[in-house]
Amino acid sequence: MPTGRLVAGVDVGATKIAAGIADERGRVIASHRVPTAPAGGQHVVDQITGLLEELIPEHAPAEGRVAAIGIAVPAVIDRSKGAALWAPNIAGWQQEVEVARPVSEALGLPASLHYDGHAWVMGEWWCGAARGAKDVALVAVGTGIGGGLILGGRLHTGRVGAAGAIGWWTREWRPDETTGRSARRNLEAIASGPAIAAAAGKETAYEAFEAARKGDPKARQAVGEASHALGLAVANLVSLVDPDIVVLAGGVINGGTDLVLPRVQRLVLQEAQPQIARAVRVVVAKLGEDAAWLGAARLSGQQTDQKERAD
Repeated sequence: MPTGRLVAGVDVGATKIAAGIADERGRVIASHRVPTAPAGGQHVVDQITGLLEELIPEHAPAEGRVAAIGIAVPAVIDRSKGAALWAPNIAGWQQEVEVARPVSEALGLPASLHYDGHAWVMGEWWCGAARGAKDVALVAVGTGIGGGLILGGRLHTGRVGAAGAIGWWTREWRPDETTGRSARRNLEAIASGPAIAAAAGKETAYEAFEAARKGDPKARQAVGEASHALGLAVANLVSLVDPDIVVLAGGVINGGTDLVLPRVQRLVLQEAQPQIARAVRVVVAKLGEDAAWLGAARLSGQQTDQKERAD
């Protein structure tokens, strides 16, 4: 990206939307967050546009200063159409919702859509905890659980474009007594924020963490089970990928680092392939809530640069 140009990014989550502007080194120029519209659907697209219409004129008013907009969404996406195909945690996004085109037309700038796990790992690789690493695995734990991979210095997107969706990893299979069929329980059903809160009998995962710290037995069990499931998933991921570093990100990790991180690190040492386990680093994300929008901004800037070179 040419020196002096900026990129804008948006991170759409189930509970909040974050947007910001950064320079070519990943330094944050401005950022802002709002709660995600509970009505979902087109209202969320309108929120994305509104945030950018506030930020860009105020912090990057010169024409041509912002090169591109990247939008990270917790969804299976159609990259060519810039549409979210299925986002289970956002109301009204269980069918196709066009996102990139209306945002691009409203702002007069190129916009691209990205799976949020890929944006997370790109942000931390660009200017966060994984900077300089060649092989990176990121696991983001919030309302859902997602992730992303940098392999050999390149983002691995996969055939469908959702590589790294570790929340779908099956934790256990058990027969359903009613139907006789096998029922699965995946990682997201055990270790996501809502799952921890429900198991602890609390409204939020943050309340569950606070209760666990105070010795509440139910909360301690919920946090312990979630941390154990997450640790085993990371151990398996480490053995499969053999990365330089695993980055744990997201609101649940930020709120419960002291309770979750040591257990995950211990299980990786105990359960992953021994030589890999001793070599890998398991750390908490450095960029916090800025990681995904920064990563989306970076990806959009790269796409714009590639298109300009091709032209």
